[in-house]
Amino acid sequence: MRSLLRRWWTTAAAVTVAVIGALLLSGQIKHVWDGHSELAALRAHGLHARAEASLSTACSQGRGISCETSSVWLDFVDADGDPVSVPETAIDGSLYVPHGHRDAEDRVATTVVYNRADPYQAQPAEALDQSVLDLAAHRWLALTIALALLGAGIAGTVAAWPQPRPAHRPPA
Repeated sequence: MRSLLRRWWTTAAAVTVAVIGALLLSGQIKHVWDGHSELAALRAHGLHARAEASLSTACSQGRGISCETSSVWLDFVDADGDPVSVPETAIDGSLYVPHGHRDAEDRVATTVVYNRADPYQAQPAEALDQSVLDLAAHRWLALTIALALLGAGIAGTVAAWPQPRPAHRPPA
């Protein structure tokens, strides 16, 4: 038993790393696919409305001042004439920030797309132009780590695979 464990432990460790990499990679691919499906559903069935996007910006100071949009509120009137004010839902973990001229209150004129049955899941129309590659680019670091673990695990498994033991033959 001890020699069997000694013989296979590095292979088992490499297989474990490959499995972890494969699981992480499949999880990242699922997130990208879910975001793509959500955008496809809005493209196919969404209604368009003129809107104003209110942008909230958070700044931090390190080696300089760095500012990011931390939230986007979409204000529009739906097809039934009801006013709707809703925060933009992140697609695949990222917000789409509408571009254009900001007024004094950091609002940008935009167009939203929403499902009539649930106008509170509205998205800026420009967000629907994102492709699968755009969504994957938001997750480049996680995808890179997953691929590195998978590749290292596979390479380690191949390199650590024990050589077959010669058959033991009794003396003649």
